[in-house]
Amino acid sequence: MAEIGSVIDAEENKVVVKLKRTEACAKCRACTAGLESKDMIIKAYNQCGAEIGDNVEIVLEESNFIAAVAIMYGLPFLSLIIGTAIGIFAAKAIGITNSELIGFIIGIVCVCVTYMWIKSKETYWKSKNFVPKAIKKV
Repeated sequence: MAEIGSVIDAEENKVVVKLKRTEACAKCRACTAGLESKDMIIKAYNQCGAEIGDNVEIVLEESNFIAAVAIMYGLPFLSLIIGTAIGIFAAKAIGITNSELIGFIIGIVCVCVTYMWIKSKETYWKSKNFVPKAIKKV
């Protein structure tokens, strides 16, 4: 998946690129981001020697994109389901009458712990090609 944007800042081996929201994002309406016409700012590896003012093509490999989505959404979802199930069964085993509420609370706690774990591994994720690349000047 490739996007074209304008370089607004350049560092050692990275560039900061301003991108316009794509049509798919604008028409989705799944969140408020598509309702606004704000630009997106992305930091990408500078593989094409781009400088401030250049237009570049930004790429994030599809397999890496799918893996990043699985990490950010799949893991928390699984922790919610597993935490809720464990909470319900543990509350019933102990004899608590309101086991669904206990399960829900434990599920939410598991999601929070999962997000904290993902955040703690941020430097690891960034080293695994989850950062976009500016591959060529346009």
